[in-house]
Amino acid sequence: MDSDETRAGAAARDELRRKLSSAPANWLRGAIDNPELGPAEVLLLLRNSAAPSDLLERIGKDRRLTSHQEVRSGLARHARTPPSISRNLLSHLYWKDWIDIAAAPAANPVIRRQAEQMLLTRLARLSLGERIALARRATRGLIPGFMDQTHPRVVRALLENPRLAELDVVSLAGNVETGPEALECIAMHSNWGARRSVRLELIVRTELPAQTGLRLAHQLDPRDQRVLVEDDRVPLVVRVWIERRLGKNPRARDDSDGAGEWG
Repeated sequence: MDSDETRAGAAARDELRRKLSSAPANWLRGAIDNPELGPAEVLLLLRNSAAPSDLLERIGKDRRLTSHQEVRSGLARHARTPPSISRNLLSHLYWKDWIDIAAAPAANPVIRRQAEQMLLTRLARLSLGERIALARRATRGLIPGFMDQTHPRVVRALLENPRLAELDVVSLAGNVETGPEALECIAMHSNWGARRSVRLELIVRTELPAQTGLRLAHQLDPRDQRVLVEDDRVPLVVRVWIERRLGKNPRARDDSDGAGEWG
């Protein structure tokens, strides 16, 4: 045992806590046998990216330490934890731990994907409040699972997720299970409701409140309006309004070059 290991093995608890999150591998190997090392100290060690795989494996096999949920979560999330240990730990964690792991850039990609898969499998069994919380933090791998989660509060939370893409919102707007209140949430959103592709998907939905449909139609370019007025999927009240608007703006009907002021 080298001098670093020897000193770490005899270090006082205060010294352990100061050094565990940044110490080199040899010092950590000595610290693991220190009688002052408990679950709180192990959590500090798990913040250390230099922690070697053999040491993490040893922690993973220590039932005294892995009986603590936070240790299990931190160990599964560490990039150097052997995958066999992390996979075993995942089944003993909660959904909140799985999303922490799935969203952790430093975690093993294989373990991140497995955490996502476990969340997707569990999604339908989560309570409404849990689905709302998860929608706000869902990773790219989880977002497809939310395309069928059409409760208005879940949709509202999902729209605030920074990982959400425009194609996801278009898909959600076009889902026949997405009801009036959820469609209204999308249409009124300051970011997604302003996207042309989202507006075009929303405006053909008969479930969308008529006043919202008319507002969207007013915001569309006349070139899009000319297409929609011929689309039987668009609610009649909206098509009639578009037809009247185009009739009042003769230049809007001239699509020879698409140029000019549309009025």
